[in-house]
Amino acid sequence: MPENTRFFIVGAGRSGSTLLRLLLTAHSRIHIPPETWFIIPLVERMPIEARLSTTQTEDVVDIIISNYRWPDMEIDAESLKRDSATLELPRLRQVIDLVYDHLLRRSGKARLGDKTPPYIAIVPQLAALYPEAKFIHLIRDGRDVAISYIEMTYECRFYDGRRFDWIAALEKARSYRRSEHAAQILEVRYENLVARQEATLREICTFLGEEFEPQMLDPQPRITAIPERERHIHRKINRPVSPDLIGVWRRKLSGIECFLMESCLRDYLIDFGYELRFRASAWQLLLMGMGWALRSSAWLLDRAVPYLRRRNLFPKNFYF
Repeated sequence: MPENTRFFIVGAGRSGSTLLRLLLTAHSRIHIPPETWFIIPLVERMPIEARLSTTQTEDVVDIIISNYRWPDMEIDAESLKRDSATLELPRLRQVIDLVYDHLLRRSGKARLGDKTPPYIAIVPQLAALYPEAKFIHLIRDGRDVAISYIEMTYECRFYDGRRFDWIAALEKARSYRRSEHAAQILEVRYENLVARQEATLREICTFLGEEFEPQMLDPQPRITAIPERERHIHRKINRPVSPDLIGVWRRKLSGIECFLMESCLRDYLIDFGYELRFRASAWQLLLMGMGWALRSSAWLLDRAVPYLRRRNLFPKNFYF
């Protein structure tokens, strides 16, 4: 019997979660809307299990509809306010479910997932809200993630520890492996999603308690499923899934660029099964020393690199 429990796709940004969202949404039972984001401030400011007062309920709704991604839900704010006013001393989950249930009804499908990568940081809180929930943690090679960030001119900071969200996400993954939530989390490699798409989707479907459906392999990716303001960062989504999406760093990084990245990402790449270019033992002390130097000067690099780029004093095609 198929399940109807909530599930969440989480992880670092630029790890392929939009691709996974579109593949899973091609399933006849599954709908995954645009990213919600509003649960983060909710669990930070509101009780998770206690009943909410009328004022707290109103505050919850205000937090939801004031989030900059709220327009992506395409739900009338006044309608949400009216629906929440009918709830008597609700728990936080009940108010959130007003949004989820609206999205599910509109889709005409049976099951809703939420693809919001930063929710990797609040898995315990989500599990408290939805004890039956399942989580798919999508993991991609950190060098490819860094390249994607840099090419999008986003702040990357691969040299700055947990301020690089790939490292922050993997730190969370490490802690969850040893937690009570371990059985609720499926770690999926982006590289497998690309190179072994059917096998990987079958594994995900089994984890979710769903039957695999062949149309998931060729869902005719729809750029219209992505909010218009974000389409420029997903320009490749309509292209066929290609092995060229794997190991981008091998083609794009020079030796020095790769050395700098690996000096900062080394331990995590190894821990999560990614091969280093500079893996020989002779490199290890140099990598450790460079990693320490970059992390120690992160505060300076945060200011110096953007300053130099703005004045065209930094190599334009240098991945840093």
